[in-house]
Amino acid sequence: MNITTPNEISEEILEFCGEIDSTTKPVFLEFFQVDGYIPGECYGNVEKHIEKNGGDVQYGWIIWEDSKIFLEAEFHAIWVNKKGGYIDVTPKIDKEDRVLFLPDSERRFNGELRDNIRKALVDNADVRTRIKVGKRDFEIRNKYYRGNPVIQIPEFELKNLESYRSKVHSEEINKDKLEGKVKIRVNEPCPCGSGKKYKKCCMSIKQ
Repeated sequence: MNITTPNEISEEILEFCGEIDSTTKPVFLEFFQVDGYIPGECYGNVEKHIEKNGGDVQYGWIIWEDSKIFLEAEFHAIWVNKKGGYIDVTPKIDKEDRVLFLPDSERRFNGELRDNIRKALVDNADVRTRIKVGKRDFEIRNKYYRGNPVIQIPEFELKNLESYRSKVHSEEINKDKLEGKVKIRVNEPCPCGSGKKYKKCCMSIKQ
């Protein structure tokens, strides 16, 4: 999936944002380059910027999109200048030069990680797998978070996550096959898990 900054604020995005905070609206923000600031470490970057320049912090969510397929909100902090303007001072790992930001009227950073909010726009195995794996990935990162933006995750955890991804994706594909959303070839393993070929198992039941 190709998740990136949306090109426009669609009805799906407005609905998604309303589910997160119905009192605010998303706005596009250009990235403001500041030397020495760390990609992905918005809290520390904004704190440092306030110390140098005054102003305040606004917490909220970066809205990411895989067009017409998937939406994801990532908790984020931006700088508010003395005139009340919103400015994003944190460089993005993928070099995005602008973001779609939803201010949050209540949530604050309390020193703990906050999981992304994910929403499927279509129902298929890939999207359902992404949501489940995203949740498991957060659980692993949270397990090893020590207040440092660079989280050291053991190699075995990464391998286990990849195994989990494969297992979940296989289960979700089989679910779609059993529900008739995906065509099943007669000689492939039956999605019910019996170990038999489809033609010698559930195929006969459906005929």
